[in-house]
Amino acid sequence: MKRIFLIAAAVLALVLLLAGGAYMAGRLLSPDRETGDADGPTIKIGTGKGPLVEAQWVPAEECPAADPDVAGVFARRQDNSLFIDETKDGFRLAQDDSGSVSVINATGQIHEVVVTGETEVYVDTTNENINEAMSDGKLYQKVSAGSIEEIAELSYVRAWGERRGDRLIASVLIYMRPPVVNR
Repeated sequence: MKRIFLIAAAVLALVLLLAGGAYMAGRLLSPDRETGDADGPTIKIGTGKGPLVEAQWVPAEECPAADPDVAGVFARRQDNSLFIDETKDGFRLAQDDSGSVSVINATGQIHEVVVTGETEVYVDTTNENINEAMSDGKLYQKVSAGSIEEIAELSYVRAWGERRGDRLIASVLIYMRPPVVNR
């Protein structure tokens, strides 16, 4: 009797352990609202009025599905090479009391991105009319044809391409125009 009870308890413990493992595996493998889903991550944005709004990010068709090979703030340009100061976790700005604006999450690691005649260059215009980009609790990325001539200080740049030594030969480059700062 005691032996049957111990075997039943062991089987029950094993079943519970397996069920817990299956549950955790399902949670880790399935997308959720905090880590994103097939469209993209859930983000919080400010529209200039009131509190932050939560929206699901939907990338433009022109945006490659993979993470960018280089992402950061424009540092300088030399001919067809852009030098990008890598940032961590997107692009964050701070404004001091004098009105000076700086990027607060730049790493100081500079990457050279070479733009060729075959590079697809787009400007991200999502923030320029955020109300048009928002629909059904989603923020749809809007891009249009761009030019590296327009990239300037405080432009956020993302590039995908092929590494050749220390350079990235860009196949796709998407940038945001510098933000307008009220002083």
